[in-house]
Amino acid sequence: MRAPKTKEVAKPGRKYLFVCDFDRTLSFDDTGVVLSMKIGINPDEYDKKVNEVRKRNIAQLGGELAYLIISDPDYKGKVTKKLFEEVGAEVRLKKNIAELMRILSEGMDGNTFCCYVLSACPQDIITTALSGILAPDHIYGTVFIYDEDGKVKDIKHTCAGQGKVAILDSLREKERVPRDGIIYVGDGLSDLHVMLHVSAYGGYPIAVSASPYLGHISKRTVLSDNALSILVPILEDIMGYRENRIKAFFEEIGHTISEWSRAKIDWITLED
Repeated sequence: MRAPKTKEVAKPGRKYLFVCDFDRTLSFDDTGVVLSMKIGINPDEYDKKVNEVRKRNIAQLGGELAYLIISDPDYKGKVTKKLFEEVGAEVRLKKNIAELMRILSEGMDGNTFCCYVLSACPQDIITTALSGILAPDHIYGTVFIYDEDGKVKDIKHTCAGQGKVAILDSLREKERVPRDGIIYVGDGLSDLHVMLHVSAYGGYPIAVSASPYLGHISKRTVLSDNALSILVPILEDIMGYRENRIKAFFEEIGHTISEWSRAKIDWITLED
């Protein structure tokens, strides 16, 4: 009989690196869809183009939009820095992101959290969307090179696939956090490599979507339209709080957990 799995309870004074994806993790929208619609490309056509790029394996997972912007005739020469900023101003964000970042930055029970956003999304979109919430030097996205008219002419670097892993490692070294002190939050295929990396070294990956491929990698999956929900697995599994204490914590910061459903999801396909 296997011994029950014990929770990792944080020791006071420990430092953590909290890193979060952007698209559909902190936002409701896929910024690639929002940007595409602005230049006359409907969501179905955008999805078709992304799937074709993936099928051909010509871009890292998450880097499909960047590839389309510089290579696809429907995008090339039409995307500008100003357009990125417009998308960033319009994208719908999940509730209470600012409060989440503030609570983590202030620390809990003597433990500190260094907060960053790491995403394949164009960096100018994220910086605009999170203006006043997170400092620009704590945001890492795909960076483009512009011509004198502000149009995209090339990619400086992407923050996708193994590129995202490399940036995460550089942030860990910068903040002097051990590998098992990384908390990463993501939602989809673009997070696959980095979540495997975090998990392999004893870190704590959290999924915010019901994707089957992330469910096998993440320590916990949390589904909510409120960014503060990400605190629940951190409080429970890392800080060692019991359910009643977690509910009391949320009430103290002015939020009530009105519904908390726990479920283990099995993804099964049967064939004859």
